[in-house]
Amino acid sequence: MSIVIPNWNGGEVLVECVESILTHTRGTDVELILVDNGSSDASRDAIAAFAKADRRVTAILNDRNLMFAHACNQGAELALGRYLLVANNDIVLVDDAVSELAAYADDNRHVAAVTPVFVDAEGRQQEFVRRLPHAGHIICHYHRLGRIVDRVLLGRHFQNRYFYRDRSFTDVEEIEQAGASFTLFRKSAIDILGVLFDDSYPLLFNDVDLYRRLRHAGLASHVVPSIRVVHLAGVSSAKLDPRLYRQLHFRAMFDYFRRNHPWQVPLLCLAWPHRWIFGP
Repeated sequence: MSIVIPNWNGGEVLVECVESILTHTRGTDVELILVDNGSSDASRDAIAAFAKADRRVTAILNDRNLMFAHACNQGAELALGRYLLVANNDIVLVDDAVSELAAYADDNRHVAAVTPVFVDAEGRQQEFVRRLPHAGHIICHYHRLGRIVDRVLLGRHFQNRYFYRDRSFTDVEEIEQAGASFTLFRKSAIDILGVLFDDSYPLLFNDVDLYRRLRHAGLASHVVPSIRVVHLAGVSSAKLDPRLYRQLHFRAMFDYFRRNHPWQVPLLCLAWPHRWIFGP
């Protein structure tokens, strides 16, 4: 099992994340690859210290922020395990979730990606899975007027569908997309795809693209609700300049639809004409 954690200014949350993983994987055949994207806080030194103290840990220290997708791909290139678990730096394990995910994958060899249920620090379940998006989902989630129309006139139809609110997730479910905050991927499935994340989606929509490629290859993705992890949510992305975050978001969103749903792009252009005319 190979676990890859990209980091940018994760601070104490990163330390808590890594310590929880090392604690709950003792005695198992696990390698932990920590990829730092030029952090300016103490997390960079913490990563080096983890690598020095524990032979299971490998550190990759980039001198600048190469973004999430590239950092994950760097780690994936070094990974030796037959499973590749991509984890955000804001995940905290409270039990043996890693070995439980691997055991499920061992018993279900047709499944390419396995994800647990995400809860917050108080134990409340988060919305952690989505359907692969079409323009209606995007407009009714990200556009202010779209959200109002969906809520007032459509009874939140598009948002409910997008976030799988029609499912209880009390049993194992096959899903279209679970993000990449803490997901185990079968390494052989990634080999079929050729690459983990497309670097042209540096921060956002890279997970959407990955799950689209898995689905188009006929590879299944499952949620196992008996496995749970704590997700503190958005530690690194919250530290990005908001304007840069918006730029990356809209650029990735338009690129994804141009490549995969070009006939839906005019709907996005109508919703965000300034983004279409002037760019992200």
